[in-house]
Amino acid sequence: MPVKTILLPLAGVVPPEPVLETALRVARRFKAHLDVLYVRPNPRRLLPYATLGLSQQMRDSVLESAEQNAETQAEKAFSVFTAVCARVGIPVVDKRSDHDTATASWKVETGQEATILAARGRLCDLIVLSGPIPVSPPPEEAAAALKSTGRPVLIVPADFDVIGPRNVGIGWNGSAESARAVAASMEYLKSAEKVTIFSGTAHPDKKPSSEDLIEYLGWHGVEATVRIFDAHDPSVGEALLAEARAAGVNLLVVGGYSRSRLRELMFGGVTGFLLAEADIPVFMVH
Repeated sequence: MPVKTILLPLAGVVPPEPVLETALRVARRFKAHLDVLYVRPNPRRLLPYATLGLSQQMRDSVLESAEQNAETQAEKAFSVFTAVCARVGIPVVDKRSDHDTATASWKVETGQEATILAARGRLCDLIVLSGPIPVSPPPEEAAAALKSTGRPVLIVPADFDVIGPRNVGIGWNGSAESARAVAASMEYLKSAEKVTIFSGTAHPDKKPSSEDLIEYLGWHGVEATVRIFDAHDPSVGEALLAEARAAGVNLLVVGGYSRSRLRELMFGGVTGFLLAEADIPVFMVH
């Protein structure tokens, strides 16, 4: 799938520079447009709980202070955004244009970030999140991106310097989620110097097989090899990440939440382990 629009939710990311630079590099790679979304919390939603027992005058003072603080934080984030765009050399635009280069824009909304992200994320080609992501439970924003948008999510460790995914790994278990992840990442796979399919021994006969995937990729001009690794519940995620590291992979493509919620809760799941522990970029689709 061609990547033309990328969404980066930035509120709450500290420090914001690494993931912002990564998202801009991805935009440059695909000559795509990066929408940076900054969601300001609505102080009025918290006011009844934060000002119980206070007079109306004091409540108004607390509200004004909270709104000023939210505005200050948004202005600081915007300053970082413009500085990084200038450093990377990507122009900031206010509306869609016919540029044949990467562009970026800044959007501010007020409300619940998870709700806004779920809606905006459905009309983009890729969502970029800063990792690692805690999973006990996962933040509402990450859950919204992964489960409510239907779009691919690129999770990038804060200290990872992305130059380009030359060595791409695919975590393959034959599920619909992993098949969607492969299809959504085809632009990466086509430009990779090496593609490795990682298949665990827990379900060796599950169809479609790794060999079936090799044939499918071949029709798209992608040559791939298979690497079988020994893994059984509950350590599949740990084994997959170890194999990817050993193979020098710098982008791992996987399907997210391909097992039932009960099994995810019981075993932790590959998805949860990769979200919390991956020190390489992970391209994930639910």
